[in-house]
Amino acid sequence: MLLKSTMVLKLAVPLVLVALVKPASAVQIKRVGTDSGGVLRLRGDIKAGDYGRLKSILQNGAVVGLEIRSDGGSLEEGLDIARVVRDKGLVVYASKECDSACALIFLAAKERYIGRRCRIGVHSVSNDRGKEDGDSIRTTVQMSRLLAGLGVPHSIIGKIVATPPAKMTYLDNRDLAGLSVHRTNPFRDIYNAANVARSQEASSVCNTGVNVETEAIARAGQRSCTTSAAHVPESRER
Repeated sequence: MLLKSTMVLKLAVPLVLVALVKPASAVQIKRVGTDSGGVLRLRGDIKAGDYGRLKSILQNGAVVGLEIRSDGGSLEEGLDIARVVRDKGLVVYASKECDSACALIFLAAKERYIGRRCRIGVHSVSNDRGKEDGDSIRTTVQMSRLLAGLGVPHSIIGKIVATPPAKMTYLDNRDLAGLSVHRTNPFRDIYNAANVARSQEASSVCNTGVNVETEAIARAGQRSCTTSAAHVPESRER
């Protein structure tokens, strides 16, 4: 997905903000885990407003990291999310494809993990017509300097700068090694605990339903017996 520059850069914040094309649907955000250690799953294209939604969720409970898969989207929103990831020290796990603005979120993390079949795709910024111009080139340079300040290797930054907006370059094993990327799911224990909790809750609901039904039948039977006994004719001596 093209990264398109249409706004003046706001350099007062830790991450450069650029307005981009907005995808049709917002990213899906789902919380998994307990209040003491939750994970936010982000799925789909990153759209204007997603940063605000994510920030609100982060304020309402402890979150240790993000699991993300996305073809990209709004660079402005992606960079805002990347800033929060860096500021809060969140772990980022790219479970599948993570391109463009999604890759910036991944690169901003202090701890990075990827799934077995995951790819991280990068490219430079375009204008609102999907082309490079003076403004978009300057935006790419600003973004590159920002990533360098976050410790992203120059070999990766070089791929971002050299890849035209309409194309995608995927990080190779050497790039991933330079980022100290781990090929595993860091949230496995949290997901397993969440699955166990859901199973126990479902079992509890099922057992409660059986007990309620059994008690209802028993009470109905008791009322039936009581009613029958009340209508037995009294015997009379002749």
